[in-house]
Amino acid sequence: MEKRKFARLAMHSDTNIKFNNTMYSGTVRDLSMKGAFVMIDARIPVNETVEVTIYTSSTPNMLCDLQAKVVRSTEYGIGLEFEKTVLD
Repeated sequence: MEKRKFARLAMHSDTNIKFNNTMYSGTVRDLSMKGAFVMIDARIPVNETVEVTIYTSSTPNMLCDLQAKVVRSTEYGIGLEFEKTVLD
């Protein structure tokens, strides 16, 4: 049974993740109103807070700049839950 409250949109947008004053580049695999999965090589522990900047795929313009908590970490990337959204 699906537990998500918001549908996820598959996408491939560039992103920067800032953790402990280090910037990592990644790719957003999917995005919802409350979270995202980011393909990234860095291993960031669950429950850590990161800064996320997502860029539009058609231009280098910033789509959003948010704080998020890491809720899942895999060999492919991290699952994020946004602490606030642009709608909050």
